[in-house]
Amino acid sequence: MKNKKGLCHILKYIITCLLFGVIFINPIQAQIVLQTDFTDSENARQNIDYHFNVFNRITPLNGVKIKTPLGKPRVCIVRPLGGIVKNGKPDISKDSYKWDKKSKTFYTDFTVLKNQMDGVFNSGYAIHQIVLDNPSWAFQRNKNGELVADSLKVSTYGNAEPPKDYNAWSNYLKDVLKFLVNTYGEESMLKIQFNIGREIGTPSHWSGTKEAFFEFYKISSSAIREVLPTAKVGTHFLWGSSKNAWGTDFVKWSKANNVHYDFIGVSFYPFYNKPDRTLFKEVYAKDFAVIKDIPEWHKNAKLEMHEYALIKSLNKAGNAFENAPKAQQNSFIVGLMKMFYEHNMQNVFQWGQGTNFEAAQESLFSIQGQTYYTSTKNGKPLLETNDVDAIFIKDVYNNIYNIMAYNYNANPNATTDEHLNLKAKLDVPPGTKVKVRFALYNKEKDTMSWSEWIEEATQGNEKSKSVISLNAELPVFSFLKYEVKVQ
Repeated sequence: MKNKKGLCHILKYIITCLLFGVIFINPIQAQIVLQTDFTDSENARQNIDYHFNVFNRITPLNGVKIKTPLGKPRVCIVRPLGGIVKNGKPDISKDSYKWDKKSKTFYTDFTVLKNQMDGVFNSGYAIHQIVLDNPSWAFQRNKNGELVADSLKVSTYGNAEPPKDYNAWSNYLKDVLKFLVNTYGEESMLKIQFNIGREIGTPSHWSGTKEAFFEFYKISSSAIREVLPTAKVGTHFLWGSSKNAWGTDFVKWSKANNVHYDFIGVSFYPFYNKPDRTLFKEVYAKDFAVIKDIPEWHKNAKLEMHEYALIKSLNKAGNAFENAPKAQQNSFIVGLMKMFYEHNMQNVFQWGQGTNFEAAQESLFSIQGQTYYTSTKNGKPLLETNDVDAIFIKDVYNNIYNIMAYNYNANPNATTDEHLNLKAKLDVPPGTKVKVRFALYNKEKDTMSWSEWIEEATQGNEKSKSVISLNAELPVFSFLKYEVKVQ
């Protein structure tokens, strides 16, 4: 009877491993070795934040609804000042700076701005960022209230024209900040960052020159910080390899002219089937490192991703897209977070409800507060175009080690699985009993499920340190997660 029970346990273990495509100790011939040394403090980097809690909303007059149940969502309010189009025509009713034809004077009206702020707060969300982007339509008028050719210029997103009078714009921003501080309190406003402009380099967001925008930023940030001296200010550009990539020049200009910024946002809309947009090492080097990793970068600033989507197609106007399939979304986002943790990037601002890659989000949410460790990769993939890597994390307080690995390919028809050997050196003597469990993303069902805990022993020749070695077969467009618990 005892032997029969033992046989059943072994069969159950083998079946579980086959179902998940994972074997723990050695039967698989590993092609790619991914490893870290948790005992070396030099490998410890940042404490991991959950980067998917900021949601973009355009002029949210009717409150905000966000479906994601993870964490505490925060809102980025886009186009709160006016300058909005409706049916292709200027919508003056949303403006907070207006021109009165009768009295021939400019005046402010913050009713709509307050409705947006209250709408977010009353919906139970915090505000992460207010975007000071489209100026109200009245800023196309000169100080005498006159329009060039007696008409307003309308772009795809509304008013993309630089203010005709920068001095008037500066005074207006001071009024905006005074209104916000008087209404919501200084402490509340210091928790919010102020973004000057949006996706600058896109003519439909800013029709002026690069030099004109830099001056516009300087004037705007000075006005904000005159009212609120420690306010967080920054701006938002296109990715580094885009046609009008102004981020690198802005960082250099800011350094040369002693202009302050607390953050820079970038947009990132990679086509899921283009290798040059999805290979993370290449993407980081040409799209983000050229902004963040140059000598002129302000060391205390943060680089955020203010617009993101892995896309399948883009409309002709360039302002709407079709999302990539769910399997690509989930495997890609794990690789994207590997890039974030390795290079200390922060916050992915999402459009919509945050439901494009929920399985990966749940796994990433579970490791927040833990410590990221840098790792190495050796060996070649079975399929050369498979992009494979892993995230190694340590939960110091609970003595748990987490490993997340992904396998992505820009070819939607790729089918090759990859064999991985995941190694981690731990601060325990050889022969230490550890418990291991794993979960593999099922791309057909868009779900993950966990195996049972299985006991393993660490190996090695050192007195107080040893290695846990885990072998896995990882399908393309998938990711897996291991948990290793020291007993």
